[in-house]
Amino acid sequence: MADDNRIKEHYKFVDRPGVVAILINSGKVLLLKRRNIPFITNPGIWFFVTGGLKKGERPIDAAYRELNEETGIERRHLKKLSEFNVELFDKKKGWYWKNRCFIFYSDKKEVKLNIENTKYRWASFNEIEEGSTFSNIFIKGDHIIRLIKGVIDGIEKKTQQDF
Repeated sequence: MADDNRIKEHYKFVDRPGVVAILINSGKVLLLKRRNIPFITNPGIWFFVTGGLKKGERPIDAAYRELNEETGIERRHLKKLSEFNVELFDKKKGWYWKNRCFIFYSDKKEVKLNIENTKYRWASFNEIEEGSTFSNIFIKGDHIIRLIKGVIDGIEKKTQQDF
């Protein structure tokens, strides 16, 4: 995609080790509305759970911690389904960075937001694919969306009892 190359050519790479955690329940994907405050990357957008790594923290542990902090969902209610590397960008700041992305299934739908987000919603995959209420800040975003779809399709082939 031409835009992907443009981002890397014109945006500044910043070393921001962190995670993206995508949460799936009943074929829907959790989106959070990021609070519009300066220290948050991409303020004001609808996106997945994100966060930085603490010193010495493994990415998987950061994903579980961030999910708990931003949604109130505990590790015992999560099953890791997939993980891969992603690159993200922030248009306003002119940055791009690399993170580790995890996809989880949760048996809980109740969400308790922390200060970083103002709203949440469970979106269908079609809503995410259309982009009407989702900001795709992934570099190679179409590829990442297809990966998410593949995981959702795999879940739908299994029964809820498998989780």
